[in-house]
Amino acid sequence: MYDKKQFELLAPGGDLESIKAAIAAGADAIYCGLDRFNARNRAANITLDVLDSVLELAHQYDCKIFLTLNIVVLESEIPAIVRLLQQLLDTKIDGVIVQDLGLAYILKHHFPALDMHVSTQMNTHNEGQIALLGKLGASRVNLSRELNIDEIAQLATFGREHNVLMEVFVHGSYCIGFSGLCYISSARNGASGNRGRCSQPCREQYQQTEMGKDYPLNMKDNSAFGDLEVLAAAGVYSLKVEGRIKKSHYVYTVVDNWRQQIDALCSDKSLSEDTQELYTVFNRDFTNGYLKGDIHRDMYIDNPRDFAPTHFSRLAKADTPLEIKSVKQALYDKKTDIINAVDRATAEMEITTASRRSLKGAIEIDGFEMPSPCSDKYTDQTHTLSVLISDVHQCELIDQFPDVEFMYQLPDALADFVDVTKRQLKRHPRMVPVFPAVLISQHFEAARELLSSARPDKIVTNNLGVAQLAIELNIEWVAGPQLNLTNSFAFKCINDELHGAGAYVSSELNKNQMKRLYRPENFQLYYTLYQPLTLLTSRQCLFIQSVGCKKQRMNRGCMKRCSKHASILNLKDNPYIIDKKAGSFNSLYSDKNTLNLAALEDLRSTFTHFNIDLRKIKTETNILVDEARLIELFTSLLKGECDEQAVTDVLLNTTNKQYEKGVS
Repeated sequence: MYDKKQFELLAPGGDLESIKAAIAAGADAIYCGLDRFNARNRAANITLDVLDSVLELAHQYDCKIFLTLNIVVLESEIPAIVRLLQQLLDTKIDGVIVQDLGLAYILKHHFPALDMHVSTQMNTHNEGQIALLGKLGASRVNLSRELNIDEIAQLATFGREHNVLMEVFVHGSYCIGFSGLCYISSARNGASGNRGRCSQPCREQYQQTEMGKDYPLNMKDNSAFGDLEVLAAAGVYSLKVEGRIKKSHYVYTVVDNWRQQIDALCSDKSLSEDTQELYTVFNRDFTNGYLKGDIHRDMYIDNPRDFAPTHFSRLAKADTPLEIKSVKQALYDKKTDIINAVDRATAEMEITTASRRSLKGAIEIDGFEMPSPCSDKYTDQTHTLSVLISDVHQCELIDQFPDVEFMYQLPDALADFVDVTKRQLKRHPRMVPVFPAVLISQHFEAARELLSSARPDKIVTNNLGVAQLAIELNIEWVAGPQLNLTNSFAFKCINDELHGAGAYVSSELNKNQMKRLYRPENFQLYYTLYQPLTLLTSRQCLFIQSVGCKKQRMNRGCMKRCSKHASILNLKDNPYIIDKKAGSFNSLYSDKNTLNLAALEDLRSTFTHFNIDLRKIKTETNILVDEARLIELFTSLLKGECDEQAVTDVLLNTTNKQYEKGVS
């Protein structure tokens, strides 16, 4: 028999009414954000002035409150967020949830009394990440939503051995892409998902695809309601409900059903199979495909709106307009009953403006100081050009350019390619392997094997788990662009805490946001001048909804062998490119490659290395010269031996919109 203390039912609190509803429904903890610094900017959120009252109310019901600070933090925001942390020391807050490595560093070194949780935005899915984040001070991590129960169980066991608890989303929206690695909204209008401003382009209508789909990126909602026993057996501690932009009656209904399910398990009673109340409130139909390790076509739904009317119409076998109207009226009445029940249950709960708190004023933290410029300056002659390649045939370029740093993109399915990768590294010892952002289970173990045997002089990694391996093996490592580093404290964390040699700056930032950044002494700082722009990476198949696939569900061979290309057209925007290489996940790219030569003039003193990305991703950008000539042109440009026009003349149909707008 399980004990209730083994579990935490974690509820969303997007506004005060939802917080009350979650408490009334029996939540053990609630995650909520302030009107700044959280990953649900569209939620109403709460103000700092009512935080004390919220804490007092929740604690009366033995319910914890965790504050979401789960965005990447801009340099200009550091003083305000430090003042906020000062304020939190004077409250009874139960924990803070973070994404940003710089903020994690600040918490560890200056606010160790605040319990730190890692957001799903940090995309945690392997043992190395958990070990590293535990050393940074995290007491728990919210695992990637794409993991199956066996992968979760393995990480939960590892976490317990390292005093890190596992938190898993069990109900609510699925994103089509891995969290923290989706840049569609950012590339479109600067509304970054990593800043809590995602405009949800995956839910929008697209030009109808070959498969007749209007919403080719829209997935059903996640529900593990029938899987509580296997989650318990796997060792999951926190069961998290998504929904900070959902209404209070949604929160109450979902939390109440899960509360009863957990209580039944802990009382050794039969678990409920009745999902009708869950279907009554907003949903896009339900799937547990990821949790079951069964990634299939029916995880999609070609309608982003509320599925409840369709569900109950089907149950009632309502076909005529009159019958459907009757079903909708009954559903409306049921929701009204729930809303009234929530009102009654929360009528006596009061939240008031108990204090006047401000994020202005002096920072009074011993030892805290903002980063300042380092003394090692870089001139035109000392900047390094780095070139990212991904095809074995491109390795022929390495010997042609002895002064260029060549990097080689490793596949996501690394376990299937580890031997050939070892041979490539042995054949080209100057080549710097670049590890992908997602390395799950055996593919992470393959990274361990590769580093232990090949022992390259230097690596770049978009995965903190691989960084942990590099630290253990004393291999020089650089933080890759998909680690989303946006402030000087993130660089300080990489340099001082994690013993990294350098980092890429996030491509989401604009000129002014990057100009504020300071790198540590002798720290390599990279910026990518030219690249096919990755918009998202998905464990799901993106071709099922677009050009079609004969398979009903994905298997290991899909990732290892499938190589395919397609495009979809958003009705509000440009086309997006779907590209899948053998050994990779499905990815979405911008139709135009990014070319930003302005950074050479604007930020020459900020960076030590400038990168160009020559991975073979077919977009609408036209390249008029071969790769060797392109490298020659960029080399000359860095040395001041040619002008920008020489490059722009051979790279047609590019964009630098992101550099101009940045993120807000």
